[in-house]
Amino acid sequence: MVIELYRHGATPGNLEHRYVGSSDQPLAPEGMEQARSAAAAAPEVQLVYRSPMLRCAMTADIIFPDTEKVIIDGLHETNFGAFENRNYDELMDDPDYRKWLDGGDPPGGEGRAAAADRAAAAFGQLVRDAGERGLQHIAVVCHGGTIMSIMSRFVRPAREFYYFQLPNCGHYTVSCSGCPPVLTLAE
Repeated sequence: MVIELYRHGATPGNLEHRYVGSSDQPLAPEGMEQARSAAAAAPEVQLVYRSPMLRCAMTADIIFPDTEKVIIDGLHETNFGAFENRNYDELMDDPDYRKWLDGGDPPGGEGRAAAADRAAAAFGQLVRDAGERGLQHIAVVCHGGTIMSIMSRFVRPAREFYYFQLPNCGHYTVSCSGCPPVLTLAE
């Protein structure tokens, strides 16, 4: 099976370099333009799985307007807790923020390990569903952190989390086999 993994287009918070996780922001005009540009080069897919967040719904509808969408709750972005809607400049002197950057959990939010486990489970669910449907080419529209979690967990040869960072509306094409899934990056 071939999977196209897309990060959503830019939101107002993304443009201000804010941590936008559980906030349900729409696409900014720039994000809509990014999605239209992505649509021009997007392959035809049989089904789109997406995060429940508005920015992903808007992106999926622009890139794949005539393709059926299935919402997978576990594809949502990390809950940044006390850091939600804040940016580095606002947080740089916060000791809890420094701990989080060093691998801790955000106060009141979801740590990287928990987010990765959730994303991996959701991805496994959608791969099983696509397999049961007999699909050969699908798309997933979700979030940067979710994609980094999925890719760092399932791509072989393995690479570290930040290797898979994408710009808004960036995407990866992967071949998927097995259960649990094994992903191979398309060259």
